[in-house]
Amino acid sequence: MGFFDLITDPFTSDNEEEAARQKQAGLRAGETKAYGALDTGYNTASGLYDQARVPFADLYAKGSKGYDTFLDATGVNGAEGIGRAGDLYRTLPGYSAGRDMGINDLERRAAARGNLGGGNTSADTIKFASDYDSTKYKDFLSSLSGNAGVATSAAAGQGQLYGQQAGLAGNIGSEKAKYGYGAETGIGNADAEATMAQEQASSNFWGALMGGANLATKAFGMPSFGGGASGPMTLGGSGGPMPFY
Repeated sequence: MGFFDLITDPFTSDNEEEAARQKQAGLRAGETKAYGALDTGYNTASGLYDQARVPFADLYAKGSKGYDTFLDATGVNGAEGIGRAGDLYRTLPGYSAGRDMGINDLERRAAARGNLGGGNTSADTIKFASDYDSTKYKDFLSSLSGNAGVATSAAAGQGQLYGQQAGLAGNIGSEKAKYGYGAETGIGNADAEATMAQEQASSNFWGALMGGANLATKAFGMPSFGGGASGPMTLGGSGGPMPFY
């Protein structure tokens, strides 16, 4: 800082305005970095949430499919549903083999008694097939009934993850609001400080100007500007002071 700067600094707000600009730039840079860090954290967490939902989504899809089949099998979806369920369960592994083995066993015993073609054998075969089908169908329903719980649990798991992710987004938004408020408040304060510096510089300038003028008037015997507590400004002369209004 030169000698001239020492003299002129009280009458200018350049330094204060530059400091305000630097303060504002720092606040903006800090705000940008904070936003970037928050966004990075949220995006990373969102990716992990997406990965965590995949098993629940798969489980829900399978559980829902099994539950739809259960509704078919119980008649909730009407005759078409019952038809779909019947076609499905009769193609399950072991169904035909078990039925055929049971019927073959009945026929072998009837043949051993010499009654293979008798009416009793036919009745026994029909009863066995009916009982077998009924038992297998009950087992089929029982195996499907748990799918409702699977779908519900999977949906709850997905819902919980979505809720956590939404909570995280809300927290990120709150943090951004805090940083934004702090930055804007700081910038406003910097503007106010720069404005006050301008006012002070103006006051210093006019104060110095008036002080110089008063010194000049005193040097030439003229009344000083601004008056004082002792009375009005006066003009000096040989006959004594004359009030100056």
